[in-house]
This record gives sequence, structure tokens and C-alpha cells, in this order.
Amino acid sequence: MAKSFRINEEALQGLREEANSQALSLNTLANQLMINYANFGRYLRRMDGMMLGQQELSELINNTSEDSAINAGKNLGKTSPQMLMAAVDGGITVGRVIELIHNLSFCANWFQYTEKRNGKRWKITLMHNLGHNWSQFITHYINGAFAAAGYRAKYEVTDRFVTFTI
Repeated sequence: MAKSFRINEEALQGLREEANSQALSLNTLANQLMINYANFGRYLRRMDGMMLGQQELSELINNTSEDSAINAGKNLGKTSPQMLMAAVDGGITVGRVIELIHNLSFCANWFQYTEKRNGKRWKITLMHNLGHNWSQFITHYINGAFAAAGYRAKYEVTDRFVTFTI
């Protein structure tokens, strides 16, 4: 469906520069930004979410104890993922958890991920450069989402990735 929009000249210039730097068309970049907002950003705003650079996050997370990172992941994993999933469409299913993981990767830049499905089993790997405490945090945060969907996930944690098998 074709739509037209009026865009502020300053915003348009910034979009053109970014599209060129990523070797994308202006249309592709604009669509990616709108998809990001429609699928994730608007819900994150409702939860008072904020953007934080990886350097700042790395400094913060790596200057806390492993136990603190685990506890924060567990505590937030009991509510935040469910709030995000419920805000989108009200349902908490394994498919919605996979969509949440995609959004945390694509929209929030928490990690890069791969997923493989073999019959009814999923293998999901979350890759990052933020160290062991970040791995622990995201493990317990995402595990809370799987638990809310009624799935018991097995996981492997390293300094640079977490793999879930469900």
C-alpha cells in the first residue's frame, strides 16, 4: 500500500545520510525504522524504556557482581518480557517469546541471534560482546519469558553467547 508523508527537511537529510552509510535505499531505511517502532518502540515507550549505548551498558553490567546480574535478570524476567508481549497482542506463547527475542535483537540491539527449529525443538543462540554478566542477565531475563509461556528451557552460558534449547 502506497502512502505519502511530509517529512521535516532536517530529518530527511539525516535519513538520507544514514541510508547512504548503510548502502540502503531511503525507502528501505524508512520502512525499517517504522517497523522497529510499530513492533517494539511504541511498547517500550509505554514501559518507560530508554536507550543506552553498549559502552555504557558494558561498564555498568561489568562493574556489578555475577550474582547481581543473575538476580536482576530473574527479577526483571518475571515481569518485563510478559508486559512487552502482553502489550503487543495479549498472548504469551513460545512464538511470542521468539518474536520478543527478535525485537530485542533487531530493535533494542541487546544481541545478535540465530534460531533453528528441528521439529518441535528450538535452538536459539544470542551472541554479544558485553561479557559474562550480560550473558547471565539475558539468560535469566529470557528464561523468565519462556517460563511464562509454559516452556522449560535448557541453556548454555559463555562470556559471549547464550544458547537456549526448548
